Amino acid sequence: MYRTTAPVSRSGAPATTLGLAGVVRAVGVPDGRLDDDFSLRHFTDLTAGHDVALRPDLLTSGTTFTALTRALHERLEPLAGPVDVAIVAHATPDLDCRLAAATYLSEALPGNPLCFSVSDVGVCAPFAAIRLARDYAARHGFRRALVVIADQATLPYDVAHRPAGDAGVALLLEAGATPLALVHRAGVPERDLPAALASVLADLVPDGGPRSVVVGAGVDPDVVLSSGIAAGGAVRSARAGYPCTALWDGLAESADRVLLVEHDPATGDLGVASVGGTP
Repeated sequence: MYRTTAPVSRSGAPATTLGLAGVVRAVGVPDGRLDDDFSLRHFTDLTAGHDVALRPDLLTSGTTFTALTRALHERLEPLAGPVDVAIVAHATPDLDCRLAAATYLSEALPGNPLCFSVSDVGVCAPFAAIRLARDYAARHGFRRALVVIADQATLPYDVAHRPAGDAGVALLLEAGATPLALVHRAGVPERDLPAALASVLADLVPDGGPRSVVVGAGVDPDVVLSSGIAAGGAVRSARAGYPCTALWDGLAESADRVLLVEHDPATGDLGVASVGGTP
């Protein structure tokens, strides 16, 4: 088993604030058949332990987080170069039991950076990953980080809410780049969301509000509108069916003063990110 050290601030380490330096996205990256003997044995053992029926027919084609990450890395490579830490964020499980996306990055990225994955925080996994990348930067003086956000719909069993498709977004974070202010808060029940969001927005966006606001599936746009933060701006919901990537894929086209808001009612995680504007 491999594990990372805690990203706790260290006395004497140069503080680093990572902004948004680049965004790329990939949609519908095929990865061929996923019903090889090894994978079928793995999924047979996995589903049997949870009284879930295996659906081998769903593995005849599809994609994996590794395939999405490979495509994102190829598109980002002209911008990226070496990074100090790389984190893969996802809500749905990683399908491929043969090669994890973080393992792929540890081999593909130059300089042997720290690579790991973040999950089990629901749709706020990207917020957790960015927070961790910045915590590591503060501790070690890191200057560049890569966050890969991934959704994939290929699951070899029936689920109540299957993602609509396969998509990935890669965020290149760099010291001195476009300002990115972020809050990731745990333990916020749905009934407390309006008050918690108003408190976060007052601190995160003190200059009167963003230019455009995008909310995830866990946030009612009216809750944001009632806060007054979107006065004069537009509030829209991210596209449905892409639990982690939908909120972030619009940054590939424009990251000019955007506010992103997400809440996972199952985990109680609240994530808010303000891109652009004053650092």
